[in-house]
Amino acid sequence: MNERETERRFRDWLDAQGPTAVPDNLRGAVASIPATVPVGWPDRLAAAFGPRRAAVPRSAWVLLLLAALLAALVGGTLLVGSQQRRLPAVVPPVGQVFECPPGSTPDTPGPVDQARPLRSPMAVALTAMAFDRRAGRLVALADTDFGLETWTFDVCTNTWTRMHPNKEPPSNSSFGLVYDVDSDVTVAVDGDGRVWAYDLEADTWTEKGRAPVDDAPLRFYDPASGLVIALGDDGDADTLGLELWSYEVETDEWAPIPQAKPLAIGPHYEDFAYDTSVDRLVAYANTWKDAGDTAEGWIFEARTWLFDIRTGTWSGTGAATPEYSYGLWGIQPGIAYDEAAQRTVMLGQGHSAAYDATADRWETLYVGASWDEPGACGTRPECRRMPHLVYDPVNERLVVYGGTVSLSADPGWVNPDDMLAFDTRTREWTVLLEPSEGHATP
Repeated sequence: MNERETERRFRDWLDAQGPTAVPDNLRGAVASIPATVPVGWPDRLAAAFGPRRAAVPRSAWVLLLLAALLAALVGGTLLVGSQQRRLPAVVPPVGQVFECPPGSTPDTPGPVDQARPLRSPMAVALTAMAFDRRAGRLVALADTDFGLETWTFDVCTNTWTRMHPNKEPPSNSSFGLVYDVDSDVTVAVDGDGRVWAYDLEADTWTEKGRAPVDDAPLRFYDPASGLVIALGDDGDADTLGLELWSYEVETDEWAPIPQAKPLAIGPHYEDFAYDTSVDRLVAYANTWKDAGDTAEGWIFEARTWLFDIRTGTWSGTGAATPEYSYGLWGIQPGIAYDEAAQRTVMLGQGHSAAYDATADRWETLYVGASWDEPGACGTRPECRRMPHLVYDPVNERLVVYGGTVSLSADPGWVNPDDMLAFDTRTREWTVLLEPSEGHATP
Protein backbone atom coordinates (compact mmCIF):
# COMPACT_ATOMS: atom_id res chain seq x y z
CA MET A 1 0.00 0.00 0.00
CA ASN A 2 1.57 3.34 -1.14
CA GLU A 3 1.66 6.71 0.64
CA ARG A 4 -1.42 8.11 -1.11
CA GLU A 5 -3.51 5.06 -0.30
CA THR A 6 -2.44 5.23 3.35
CA GLU A 7 -3.45 8.90 3.50
CA ARG A 8 -6.83 8.21 1.91
CA ARG A 9 -7.68 5.41 4.30
CA PHE A 10 -6.65 7.44 7.28
CA ARG A 11 -8.80 10.39 6.17
CA ASP A 12 -11.76 8.04 5.63
CA TRP A 13 -11.28 6.67 9.15
CA LEU A 14 -11.20 10.20 10.61
CA ASP A 15 -14.38 11.15 8.74
CA ALA A 16 -16.13 8.06 10.12
CA GLN A 17 -15.46 9.05 13.76
CA GLY A 18 -17.97 11.04 15.85
CA PRO A 19 -17.05 14.54 16.97
CA THR A 20 -16.50 13.34 20.55
CA ALA A 21 -14.05 10.65 19.48
CA VAL A 22 -11.83 12.87 17.30
CA PRO A 23 -11.81 16.64 17.91
CA ASP A 24 -12.14 18.98 14.94
CA ASN A 25 -8.83 20.58 15.70
CA LEU A 26 -7.16 17.20 15.19
CA ARG A 27 -8.61 17.03 11.67
CA GLY A 28 -7.38 20.57 11.09
CA ALA A 29 -3.97 19.64 12.36
CA VAL A 30 -3.85 16.67 10.03
CA ALA A 31 -5.03 18.74 7.03
CA SER A 32 -2.40 21.37 7.69
CA ILE A 33 0.47 18.91 7.62
CA PRO A 34 2.33 19.34 4.32
CA ALA A 35 3.29 16.40 2.15
CA THR A 36 6.89 16.79 3.27
CA VAL A 37 8.12 18.54 6.41
CA PRO A 38 11.58 20.10 6.45
CA VAL A 39 13.76 19.03 9.30
CA GLY A 40 16.12 21.87 10.02
CA TRP A 41 17.05 21.23 13.63
CA PRO A 42 19.40 21.09 15.26
CA ASP A 43 22.11 22.93 13.35
CA ARG A 44 24.51 20.09 14.04
CA LEU A 45 22.23 17.77 12.05
CA ALA A 46 22.38 20.09 9.00
CA ALA A 47 26.12 20.32 9.34
CA ALA A 48 26.44 16.59 9.42
CA PHE A 49 24.20 15.88 6.42
CA GLY A 50 24.68 19.07 4.43
CA PRO A 51 22.01 21.55 3.34
CA ARG A 52 19.62 18.82 2.21
CA ARG A 53 15.96 18.81 3.23
CA ALA A 54 14.67 15.57 4.72
CA ALA A 55 11.34 14.57 3.20
CA VAL A 56 9.07 12.84 5.73
CA PRO A 57 5.79 11.38 4.43
CA ARG A 58 2.68 13.09 5.79
CA SER A 59 1.20 9.74 6.89
CA ALA A 60 4.21 9.21 9.11
CA TRP A 61 3.71 12.59 10.74
CA VAL A 62 0.04 11.78 11.29
CA LEU A 63 0.97 8.56 13.03
CA LEU A 64 3.56 10.40 15.13
CA LEU A 65 0.96 13.00 16.09
CA LEU A 66 -1.53 10.34 17.12
CA ALA A 67 1.15 8.54 19.12
CA ALA A 68 2.01 11.77 20.94
CA LEU A 69 -1.67 12.41 21.74
CA LEU A 70 -2.13 8.87 23.03
CA ALA A 71 1.01 9.18 25.14
CA ALA A 72 -0.30 12.43 26.63
CA LEU A 73 -3.67 10.83 27.42
CA VAL A 74 -2.08 7.79 29.03
CA GLY A 75 0.36 9.94 30.96
CA GLY A 76 -2.45 12.14 32.24
CA THR A 77 -4.50 9.14 33.28
CA LEU A 78 -1.58 7.66 35.19
CA LEU A 79 -0.89 10.99 36.86
CA VAL A 80 -4.52 11.43 37.96
CA GLY A 81 -4.68 7.82 39.09
CA SER A 82 -1.55 8.18 41.18
CA GLN A 83 -2.96 11.30 42.79
CA GLN A 84 -6.23 9.53 43.56
CA ARG A 85 -4.42 6.67 45.23
CA ARG A 86 -2.75 9.11 47.59
CA LEU A 87 -6.05 10.62 48.65
CA PRO A 88 -8.07 9.09 51.50
CA ALA A 89 -10.89 6.78 50.50
CA VAL A 90 -14.26 8.46 51.01
CA VAL A 91 -17.37 6.30 51.11
CA PRO A 92 -20.90 7.51 50.28
CA PRO A 93 -22.84 9.47 52.93
CA VAL A 94 -24.26 7.17 55.57
CA GLY A 95 -27.91 7.38 54.64
CA GLN A 96 -30.64 9.96 54.87
CA VAL A 97 -30.34 12.29 57.86
CA PHE A 98 -33.43 13.55 59.68
CA GLU A 99 -33.75 17.31 60.26
CA CYS A 100 -35.22 18.84 63.40
CA PRO A 101 -38.58 20.57 62.76
CA PRO A 102 -38.72 24.38 62.99
CA GLY A 103 -38.98 25.55 66.58
CA SER A 104 -37.00 22.60 67.99
CA THR A 105 -34.72 23.23 70.95
CA PRO A 106 -31.93 20.62 70.78
CA ASP A 107 -29.67 22.66 73.08
CA THR A 108 -32.29 23.12 75.81
CA PRO A 109 -32.54 20.41 78.51
CA GLY A 110 -35.70 18.31 78.39
CA PRO A 111 -38.09 18.15 81.35
CA VAL A 112 -36.30 16.64 84.32
CA ASP A 113 -39.48 14.90 85.54
CA GLN A 114 -40.11 13.05 82.28
CA ALA A 115 -40.32 9.25 82.10
CA ARG A 116 -36.96 7.64 81.39
CA PRO A 117 -35.21 4.28 81.70
CA LEU A 118 -34.84 3.72 85.43
CA ARG A 119 -32.94 1.36 87.62
CA SER A 120 -31.58 1.59 91.12
CA PRO A 121 -29.04 4.39 91.63
CA MET A 122 -26.27 1.83 91.95
CA ALA A 123 -26.95 0.05 88.63
CA VAL A 124 -26.59 0.88 84.96
CA ALA A 125 -29.86 1.03 83.04
CA LEU A 126 -28.90 1.24 79.35
CA THR A 127 -27.10 -1.69 77.79
CA ALA A 128 -26.75 -0.32 74.23
CA MET A 129 -27.69 2.60 71.98
CA ALA A 130 -27.92 3.21 68.22
CA PHE A 131 -29.05 6.19 66.17
CA ASP A 132 -31.97 5.83 63.75
CA ARG A 133 -30.94 8.34 61.09
CA ARG A 134 -34.31 8.49 59.35
CA ALA A 135 -36.32 9.02 62.53
CA GLY A 136 -33.81 11.33 64.22
CA ARG A 137 -33.95 9.36 67.46
CA LEU A 138 -31.74 7.15 69.56
CA VAL A 139 -32.92 3.58 69.99
CA ALA A 140 -31.89 2.12 73.34
CA LEU A 141 -32.25 -1.17 75.14
CA ALA A 142 -32.58 -0.61 78.87
CA ASP A 143 -32.07 -3.31 81.47
CA THR A 144 -34.38 -1.79 84.05
CA ASP A 145 -35.79 -2.98 87.34
CA PHE A 146 -38.84 -4.11 85.37
CA GLY A 147 -36.91 -6.15 82.78
CA LEU A 148 -35.57 -5.28 79.35
CA GLU A 149 -37.31 -2.31 77.74
CA THR A 150 -37.10 -0.50 74.40
CA TRP A 151 -36.78 3.28 74.58
CA THR A 152 -36.15 6.10 72.10
CA PHE A 153 -34.59 9.50 72.74
CA ASP A 154 -35.56 12.48 70.56
CA VAL A 155 -32.47 14.68 70.02
CA CYS A 156 -34.61 17.60 68.83
CA THR A 157 -36.69 17.84 72.03
CA ASN A 158 -34.42 15.87 74.42
CA THR A 159 -37.18 13.57 75.58
CA TRP A 160 -37.37 9.85 76.26
CA THR A 161 -40.26 7.72 74.99
CA ARG A 162 -41.05 4.25 76.29
CA MET A 163 -41.89 2.06 73.31
CA HIS A 164 -44.33 -0.84 73.49
CA PRO A 165 -43.32 -3.29 70.77
CA ASN A 166 -44.97 -6.62 70.07
CA LYS A 167 -42.15 -8.36 71.93
CA GLU A 168 -38.65 -7.56 73.11
CA PRO A 169 -35.32 -9.37 73.03
CA PRO A 170 -34.35 -11.32 76.15
CA SER A 171 -32.76 -9.47 79.02
CA ASN A 172 -29.27 -10.70 78.14
CA SER A 173 -29.15 -8.59 74.97
CA SER A 174 -25.92 -6.82 75.74
CA PHE A 175 -23.93 -7.07 72.54
CA GLY A 176 -24.59 -3.72 70.98
CA LEU A 177 -27.06 -2.14 68.61
CA VAL A 178 -26.41 -1.06 65.01
CA TYR A 179 -28.78 0.88 62.77
CA ASP A 180 -28.93 -0.60 59.24
CA VAL A 181 -29.52 2.32 56.88
CA ASP A 182 -30.51 0.23 53.85
CA SER A 183 -33.13 -1.79 55.72
CA ASP A 184 -34.16 1.02 58.10
CA VAL A 185 -34.02 -1.26 61.15
CA THR A 186 -31.88 -1.45 64.27
CA VAL A 187 -30.15 -4.80 64.68
CA ALA A 188 -29.23 -6.53 67.94
CA VAL A 189 -27.64 -9.85 68.91
CA ASP A 190 -28.55 -11.29 72.31
CA GLY A 191 -26.36 -13.30 74.64
CA ASP A 192 -27.58 -16.58 73.13
CA GLY A 193 -26.50 -15.53 69.64
CA ARG A 194 -29.99 -14.80 68.33
CA VAL A 195 -30.43 -11.85 65.96
CA TRP A 196 -33.22 -9.30 66.37
CA ALA A 197 -34.33 -6.44 64.12
CA TYR A 198 -36.31 -3.43 65.38
CA ASP A 199 -38.53 -1.35 63.09
CA LEU A 200 -39.07 1.94 64.91
CA GLU A 201 -41.90 3.16 62.69
CA ALA A 202 -43.85 -0.07 63.19
CA ASP A 203 -42.58 -0.49 66.79
CA THR A 204 -41.89 -4.19 66.24
CA TRP A 205 -39.03 -6.52 67.05
CA THR A 206 -38.51 -9.43 64.66
CA GLU A 207 -36.47 -12.44 65.70
CA LYS A 208 -34.12 -13.57 62.96
CA GLY A 209 -31.68 -16.49 62.84
CA ARG A 210 -28.54 -17.06 64.84
CA ALA A 211 -25.15 -15.43 64.62
CA PRO A 212 -22.30 -17.68 63.42
CA VAL A 213 -20.60 -17.48 66.82
CA ASP A 214 -22.10 -17.00 70.26
CA ASP A 215 -19.94 -13.99 71.09
CA ALA A 216 -20.48 -11.71 68.07
CA PRO A 217 -20.95 -8.11 69.19
CA LEU A 218 -22.33 -5.84 66.50
CA ARG A 219 -19.99 -2.93 65.87
CA PHE A 220 -20.97 -0.71 62.94
CA TYR A 221 -22.77 -0.29 59.64
CA ASP A 222 -20.66 -0.39 56.47
CA PRO A 223 -22.16 2.11 54.00
CA ALA A 224 -19.99 0.86 51.14
CA SER A 225 -21.46 -2.66 51.25
CA GLY A 226 -24.74 -1.88 53.02
CA LEU A 227 -24.01 -4.56 55.63
CA VAL A 228 -23.74 -4.70 59.40
CA ILE A 229 -20.32 -5.73 60.70
CA ALA A 230 -19.81 -7.91 63.79
CA LEU A 231 -16.63 -8.93 65.55
CA GLY A 232 -16.32 -12.25 67.33
CA ASP A 233 -13.57 -13.73 69.48
CA ASP A 234 -11.53 -16.47 67.82
CA GLY A 235 -10.42 -17.81 71.20
CA ASP A 236 -6.71 -17.29 70.57
CA ALA A 237 -5.15 -15.39 73.46
CA ASP A 238 -1.96 -14.72 71.47
CA THR A 239 -3.64 -12.71 68.70
CA LEU A 240 -6.02 -9.81 68.49
CA GLY A 241 -8.61 -12.57 68.76
CA LEU A 242 -11.02 -11.42 66.12
CA GLU A 243 -13.36 -13.04 63.69
CA LEU A 244 -15.02 -10.48 61.42
CA TRP A 245 -18.44 -11.11 59.93
CA SER A 246 -20.83 -9.20 57.71
CA TYR A 247 -24.59 -9.53 58.10
CA GLU A 248 -27.40 -8.86 55.61
CA VAL A 249 -30.52 -8.37 57.68
CA GLU A 250 -33.02 -8.68 54.81
CA THR A 251 -31.79 -12.15 53.82
CA ASP A 252 -30.64 -13.05 57.35
CA GLU A 253 -27.28 -14.16 55.97
CA TRP A 254 -23.82 -14.02 57.55
CA ALA A 255 -20.51 -14.12 55.69
CA PRO A 256 -16.97 -14.20 57.09
CA ILE A 257 -14.66 -11.30 56.27
CA PRO A 258 -11.28 -12.78 55.33
CA GLN A 259 -8.16 -11.56 57.10
CA ALA A 260 -4.95 -11.85 55.14
CA LYS A 261 -2.96 -12.18 58.36
CA PRO A 262 -4.36 -12.04 61.92
CA LEU A 263 -2.58 -9.73 64.32
CA ALA A 264 -0.29 -11.26 66.93
CA ILE A 265 -0.23 -8.71 69.75
CA GLY A 266 -0.83 -10.80 72.85
CA PRO A 267 -3.46 -10.42 75.64
CA HIS A 268 -5.48 -7.33 74.94
CA TYR A 269 -8.52 -5.12 75.22
CA GLU A 270 -9.81 -3.21 72.25
CA ASP A 271 -12.43 -0.76 71.01
CA PHE A 272 -13.52 -0.26 67.41
CA ALA A 273 -15.03 2.41 65.19
CA TYR A 274 -15.48 2.72 61.44
CA ASP A 275 -13.87 5.77 59.81
CA THR A 276 -15.72 6.71 56.62
CA SER A 277 -13.07 9.26 55.61
CA VAL A 278 -10.53 6.50 54.94
CA ASP A 279 -12.85 3.47 54.68
CA ARG A 280 -11.06 1.69 57.51
CA LEU A 281 -11.93 0.01 60.78
CA VAL A 282 -10.02 1.82 63.53
CA ALA A 283 -8.99 -0.49 66.37
CA TYR A 284 -7.75 0.86 69.67
CA ALA A 285 -5.79 -1.94 71.36
CA ASN A 286 -4.48 -1.77 74.91
CA THR A 287 -2.13 -4.71 75.22
CA TRP A 288 -0.32 -6.28 78.13
CA LYS A 289 3.39 -6.49 77.42
CA ASP A 290 5.98 -8.45 79.34
CA ALA A 291 8.54 -5.95 80.64
CA GLY A 292 10.99 -8.74 81.36
CA ASP A 293 13.13 -8.49 84.45
CA THR A 294 12.35 -4.84 85.01
CA ALA A 295 10.54 -3.55 88.07
CA GLU A 296 7.36 -3.02 86.08
CA GLY A 297 6.89 -6.71 85.24
CA TRP A 298 3.87 -6.36 82.96
CA ILE A 299 2.98 -3.04 81.37
CA PHE A 300 0.22 -1.66 79.15
CA GLU A 301 1.01 -0.66 75.61
CA ALA A 302 -1.66 1.25 73.70
CA ARG A 303 -1.56 1.01 69.90
CA THR A 304 -3.74 1.97 66.96
CA TRP A 305 -4.51 -0.43 64.11
CA LEU A 306 -6.42 -0.03 60.84
CA PHE A 307 -8.28 -2.77 59.00
CA ASP A 308 -9.17 -2.61 55.31
CA ILE A 309 -12.43 -4.52 54.89
CA ARG A 310 -12.04 -4.60 51.09
CA THR A 311 -8.61 -6.29 51.11
CA GLY A 312 -8.72 -8.01 54.51
CA THR A 313 -5.44 -6.46 55.65
CA TRP A 314 -4.41 -5.04 59.02
CA SER A 315 -1.85 -2.26 59.31
CA GLY A 316 -0.28 -0.84 62.42
CA THR A 317 0.11 2.91 62.70
CA GLY A 318 2.90 4.98 64.13
CA ALA A 319 0.57 7.24 66.08
CA ALA A 320 1.33 7.90 69.73
CA THR A 321 -1.79 6.34 71.25
CA PRO A 322 -3.41 7.55 74.51
CA GLU A 323 -3.78 5.03 77.30
CA TYR A 324 -7.05 3.94 78.88
CA SER A 325 -7.35 1.36 81.64
CA TYR A 326 -9.50 -1.76 81.29
CA GLY A 327 -10.66 -4.66 83.37
CA LEU A 328 -12.62 -2.95 86.17
CA TRP A 329 -16.40 -2.99 85.97
CA GLY A 330 -18.01 0.23 84.81
CA ILE A 331 -14.93 2.24 83.90
CA GLN A 332 -14.31 1.23 80.28
CA PRO A 333 -14.07 4.20 77.92
CA GLY A 334 -16.49 4.74 75.06
CA ILE A 335 -15.66 5.07 71.37
CA ALA A 336 -17.52 6.56 68.41
CA TYR A 337 -16.76 8.05 65.01
CA ASP A 338 -17.55 11.75 64.65
CA GLU A 339 -18.60 12.24 61.02
CA ALA A 340 -18.54 16.04 61.17
CA ALA A 341 -15.01 16.22 62.59
CA GLN A 342 -13.90 13.05 60.75
CA ARG A 343 -12.29 11.73 63.91
CA THR A 344 -12.54 8.55 65.98
CA VAL A 345 -13.18 9.69 69.55
CA MET A 346 -12.28 7.90 72.79
CA LEU A 347 -14.01 9.30 75.85
CA GLY A 348 -14.01 8.42 79.54
CA GLN A 349 -11.98 8.17 82.74
CA GLY A 350 -11.59 11.94 82.89
CA HIS A 351 -10.03 12.50 79.48
CA SER A 352 -10.80 12.32 75.77
CA ALA A 353 -8.74 11.99 72.60
CA ALA A 354 -9.55 11.97 68.89
CA TYR A 355 -7.77 10.06 66.12
CA ASP A 356 -7.30 11.60 62.67
CA ALA A 357 -6.68 8.65 60.34
CA THR A 358 -5.73 10.83 57.38
CA ALA A 359 -2.85 12.31 59.39
CA ASP A 360 -2.27 9.24 61.63
CA ARG A 361 -2.39 11.39 64.73
CA TRP A 362 -4.17 11.40 68.09
CA GLU A 363 -5.16 14.74 69.58
CA THR A 364 -6.06 15.33 73.22
CA LEU A 365 -9.50 16.96 73.53
CA TYR A 366 -9.46 17.46 77.30
CA VAL A 367 -7.74 16.12 80.40
CA GLY A 368 -9.54 16.23 83.74
CA ALA A 369 -8.44 15.16 87.18
CA SER A 370 -7.41 11.56 87.61
CA TRP A 371 -10.49 9.34 87.48
CA ASP A 372 -9.19 7.04 90.23
CA GLU A 373 -8.91 9.75 92.89
CA PRO A 374 -12.20 9.83 94.86
CA GLY A 375 -13.66 13.31 94.94
CA ALA A 376 -10.95 14.79 92.74
CA CYS A 377 -13.04 15.07 89.60
CA GLY A 378 -16.11 16.69 91.11
CA THR A 379 -19.31 16.97 89.07
CA ARG A 380 -17.86 18.01 85.72
CA PRO A 381 -19.24 15.96 82.80
CA GLU A 382 -15.85 14.65 81.71
CA CYS A 383 -15.37 13.00 85.10
CA ARG A 384 -18.04 10.35 84.59
CA ARG A 385 -18.68 10.00 80.84
CA MET A 386 -17.69 6.50 79.88
CA PRO A 387 -18.93 3.73 77.59
CA HIS A 388 -22.38 4.73 76.34
CA LEU A 389 -22.01 7.25 73.54
CA VAL A 390 -23.24 7.48 69.96
CA TYR A 391 -22.87 10.00 67.13
CA ASP A 392 -25.84 12.28 66.48
CA PRO A 393 -25.80 13.21 62.75
CA VAL A 394 -28.74 15.59 63.16
CA ASN A 395 -26.89 17.96 65.49
CA GLU A 396 -23.39 16.77 64.51
CA ARG A 397 -22.13 15.86 67.97
CA LEU A 398 -21.73 12.92 70.32
CA VAL A 399 -24.57 12.01 72.67
CA VAL A 400 -23.47 10.51 75.97
CA TYR A 401 -25.61 8.60 78.46
CA GLY A 402 -24.71 9.30 82.07
CA GLY A 403 -25.54 5.88 83.44
CA THR A 404 -22.01 4.98 84.39
CA VAL A 405 -20.13 5.19 87.64
CA SER A 406 -18.52 8.29 89.04
CA LEU A 407 -16.04 8.12 91.89
CA SER A 408 -16.69 10.40 94.83
CA ALA A 409 -15.73 10.32 98.48
CA ASP A 410 -19.37 10.61 99.52
CA PRO A 411 -21.73 8.85 98.73
CA GLY A 412 -19.41 6.63 96.68
CA TRP A 413 -20.29 4.89 93.45
CA VAL A 414 -23.23 6.64 91.81
CA ASN A 415 -24.96 6.15 88.44
CA PRO A 416 -26.32 9.39 86.99
CA ASP A 417 -29.01 8.87 84.35
CA ASP A 418 -28.59 12.21 82.61
CA MET A 419 -27.97 12.80 78.90
CA LEU A 420 -25.27 15.09 77.54
CA ALA A 421 -23.80 16.07 74.20
CA PHE A 422 -20.15 16.71 73.41
CA ASP A 423 -18.96 18.70 70.40
CA THR A 424 -15.45 17.53 69.58
CA ARG A 425 -14.75 20.58 67.40
CA THR A 426 -15.59 23.18 70.05
CA ARG A 427 -14.86 20.83 72.97
CA GLU A 428 -18.01 21.98 74.70
CA TRP A 429 -20.56 19.99 76.68
CA THR A 430 -24.32 20.54 76.43
CA VAL A 431 -26.73 19.19 79.05
CA LEU A 432 -29.62 17.51 77.25
CA LEU A 433 -31.31 16.07 80.33
CA GLU A 434 -30.51 16.55 84.01
CA PRO A 435 -30.30 13.48 86.28
CA SER A 436 -33.48 12.29 87.92
CA GLU A 437 -34.02 12.22 91.67
CA GLY A 438 -31.96 9.52 93.26
CA HIS A 439 -29.51 9.53 90.34
CA ALA A 440 -28.07 12.99 90.93
CA THR A 441 -24.33 13.23 90.53
CA PRO A 442 -22.24 13.76 93.69
